Amino acid sequence: MQPRGHPRNGALVNRARRVIQNLIASGYSASASGLYDKIVVGRAFRLFGGELARALASQGARAIEIAGHQPVLDMPVGTGHFTLQWAGAHPGVVAGVDIARGMVEVARRGAMRKDLSNFSAVQADAHRLPFASEAFGAVLCTNGLQVIPDPEPAVRELARVMAPSGVLFLSVITVPLGALVPPAIARHMPPFLIARRDVENMLQEAGLELRAFARQRAAMLMEAGKPAARVSSVRKAGAPSRCS
Repeated sequence: MQPRGHPRNGALVNRARRVIQNLIASGYSASASGLYDKIVVGRAFRLFGGELARALASQGARAIEIAGHQPVLDMPVGTGHFTLQWAGAHPGVVAGVDIARGMVEVARRGAMRKDLSNFSAVQADAHRLPFASEAFGAVLCTNGLQVIPDPEPAVRELARVMAPSGVLFLSVITVPLGALVPPAIARHMPPFLIARRDVENMLQEAGLELRAFARQRAAMLMEAGKPAARVSSVRKAGAPSRCS
């Protein structure tokens, strides 16, 4: 038997992750043209997240407020359903990233219909974002972390590309069975089973601190930043409560 840290074991894990990523990308690409927005956004998000759409609109508004004229990143962007609602109000660049080509193409077409010249969608892997460090004034990860295989490095990548004064906005829909088992076991469970504790651990390992938390049924909404950052924006009504 190979030891736990043997390079061959790491190669097998990476290969398995790529297979899962390809399957997920294919599934989302196939559902991008109409089915995703109708079933997932229109019904599933409402069922599991209640007034989640309103909360996500608030996150988008706060993101562009905090970013100022700096670029804003949304990953995964999906069809752009939520991103394109606030992108036009941002004076800077809005970048959307998704591993599913079909999602990227739909988002691009949506931006063209809305004449959003500041929006750009890119197909890329969440574990290897094609951006320079500290490139974005705010970063959103909208309802995506729970379907990303091996989410820890993805969170580290989101932290890497975020400016020191930036804020990471997360929304995660999960069935938090991970809260019922020790952390060492929970971190190996499928991402859609993670609990608040597990997400907070990911943020800490990425060098971020949790600043605000709210829950909408099965959805968790979080704001996190780098410890040295000082964000002076005013809290909007209905935004997540501060964490002590």
